[in-house]
Formats: sequence, C-alpha cells, structure tokens
Amino acid sequence: MLRIERNGKRFTRLDEQKLVEASITERYDLEEFIFNSPEQFFAEVGEELFVLGKEIPPTEVVQDRIDLLALDQDGKAVIVELKRGNDKLQLLQAVAYAGMVARWTSSDFLKLVDVHRQEQLADFLTVDTDEINREQRIILIAEAYDFEVLVGAEWLHNKYEVDILCCRISLAVDPASGAEYLACTPVFPAPELAVQAVPRRRGSVENVRWSNWDQALANLSNSAIADYYRPQLATEGATKPTERFSIESSLRYRSLMYRIDGKRRWSLEARDTRAYCWQTGRFEGDVDFWSRRLSNSGSVKPVQGGACLRFFVSTSPDFAAFHKAVTQELLGVEWAQEPIPAAIDDQGEAQPATQSGE
Repeated sequence: MLRIERNGKRFTRLDEQKLVEASITERYDLEEFIFNSPEQFFAEVGEELFVLGKEIPPTEVVQDRIDLLALDQDGKAVIVELKRGNDKLQLLQAVAYAGMVARWTSSDFLKLVDVHRQEQLADFLTVDTDEINREQRIILIAEAYDFEVLVGAEWLHNKYEVDILCCRISLAVDPASGAEYLACTPVFPAPELAVQAVPRRRGSVENVRWSNWDQALANLSNSAIADYYRPQLATEGATKPTERFSIESSLRYRSLMYRIDGKRRWSLEARDTRAYCWQTGRFEGDVDFWSRRLSNSGSVKPVQGGACLRFFVSTSPDFAAFHKAVTQELLGVEWAQEPIPAAIDDQGEAQPATQSGE
C-alpha cells in the first residue's frame, strides 16, 4: 500500500505486516472489526450485505460456528469465513456450512434479529422475507490462498455455478503516525468477470423469464392483475411531496412494493390467477380489516409468528379495495411494536403455497 506525498510528487510504501505479527486474531479482532462496520468493509469488494450475526451454529449436530452470517438484497444466505493467514480447508468448511444453512427456513433467519432489525431487514431486501434463503453464497476472506482452494472455488463456480467470492486482506502500517490500514481485494472471480457472471447466473439458476413488464403481464390468466399493475407501473416513483407512500417494482418477481413513511409495508407478487400479498408488520384488527375488503377472506393469515400477514388479491374490486387501503385508509394507522399472536397455530404459513400453473 502506498502513501501519496503531494509535495514531493512521490509515493512512500507503507510497512506491511501479517495479522499475527500485529496481534490481530480471527475471532476476537478481525471478526469484530467486520461485524461492527459491515457496510464499510463489504463496500470494499462491491457487496451490500445485511449481517445477521457472528459465531452462528449452522446446526445442532456439529459444534462449529459460522464466522459471519449475512443476507444479500436478493435474500440469499451469505456464509462469510475468515482466516488469518491461509487454510486449505477454508473452502470445504464454508461449503459444509452452506449445505447446512440450505435447510433453514426463512423463520430461522428472522429469529436471529429482534423486531426492530426485522423491519430494517425488510427495508433492505428487494424480495419478501419469505423469499429468504432460496440460494446460498460463500465469501472467503484470508491473507493468502492455497492453490487447492482457488482451483476448487473455480471448479464449483464454473461447473456448478456456486456463488463463491475469494478476497485477500492485507495490513499496512504508517510508520510516521502508527495508523493501521486494512485492504480487501477480490482475487476470485476477477471483478470484471464477476460483473458479467451475475446476469448469466441469475438467468440460468433463478429462471428470470421476462425482459420487460409487458412480457411479464402478457399471459396471465386473470386480466384483473395486469389491469391493476399497468397504471401503478406508469406512476412508479412519481410520489408527491405531500404523500406519505411510495411504490416500487421488481420485474424479477413481478412484484409491487408499497412504503409508508419510508418503511416497506406491502409486497404484491403477481401470479397466474391471483396476486400474493405480504404485509410486513401488524396493526390492531388487521385480519378483520382485510377480511371485510377481500373476496377471499379465508386467505388472510398471520405468519412469521404473528409478525406479518399474508393474503390473496384476485378480483378487480379486490385490487380497488387494496389500493384504497394502502394509499388512503392506512396512512395513519398505528403499527404494532411487537408481533400479534395468531389465534391459531400459523406454523408453515410463512411460505406461500404456490399453486400448480402459478
């Protein structure tokens, strides 16, 4: 790492140190540095992650712990494994953790954070919280990599499209001030290749079927869905200063997302015969509120242990009632600070039940 000396128009090389020489440990130092400043650290390698916790047990079967567990904005689980120096078993360890975490439900992830951070997570994600953990990713961070690790990562990435990022960290010390600097650089895949690989990987693994909204809405069996979506898409982002709500869209999931006072409260996902709605947060009497307005009142169910609500919107009157509610009637509603327990067991309701052909 070089220090710029403007007066002399030259560089001065900073002293490089190994983490062990600087008495920086994996768990009690490096892990803590990243956990306490994840935005700053992961921005160095072009990642935007929501860190859920550190030293997370992936299963009750083993005693090992994941150094850092995070989610990206697509709801993919991200296994972050740290090594001071190098370790040829680092990749194997991370792959094993990813396999264990793949068995988790979205509820397992939400249990790692309190209600306040669950709201922050909902705002961070571009998908509903029930979409969490559809896929898993691996980020390896180390001072150096054995040949076996990089070759194994390349094989898994190219052959099986496993999303793996290997980053090299290095420590430098300014002898003049004693200040310490940490650099983090991707070494696999090369940043330019990684940018090109993302669309290809998404197209093959996640099956993105539509290149634009006209295609996404063209062949729906229920025309009421398209009739509602099109005017909303036309006005997206045109929120007036006096309004407290805004609308966003995600073509990837054919969804509309509604925010009140900056917090995302409803996500409406278009399916073949109906739209699936996820309400983040609860307000008193919300089950009765939606049941009285929707034709399929039986679809209104508390989920995620009473922290959220889900229901279906099917007919033109349904969509009209939904829109009036979220843009007018519920603007001043008081949102509960804690989950509202369901009257009946809602176990398993957190995952939307995809119908055949939808």
